[in-house]
Amino acid sequence: MVRPKAKEPKHQFSVMLRPSLVEELDRFAEKYDLTRSQLMANLIDMGLDQMKTFDKLGFLQSVVAGEKIMKKFKEALSNGKVSLNVEGDLEIVK
Repeated sequence: MVRPKAKEPKHQFSVMLRPSLVEELDRFAEKYDLTRSQLMANLIDMGLDQMKTFDKLGFLQSVVAGEKIMKKFKEALSNGKVSLNVEGDLEIVK
């Protein structure tokens, strides 16, 4: 008879969440008869699986690159180094 695999021990972690997010988590946990902790663990598992897939496909690198570009663009826009004309075209201020 094969002994079932021992479950990986769980550890408790603390996270800071907005109260509105906790309320939404609680609604879903109640709807699906789960504890908040069970729901959050399931969401993290699912999200991590998706993240691994996106990483293998190169999507995450694209998102990170896009975020860096947007950050630099917003900084340049707020510093007056670039502007948008009335047609919506980008203009570099010299």
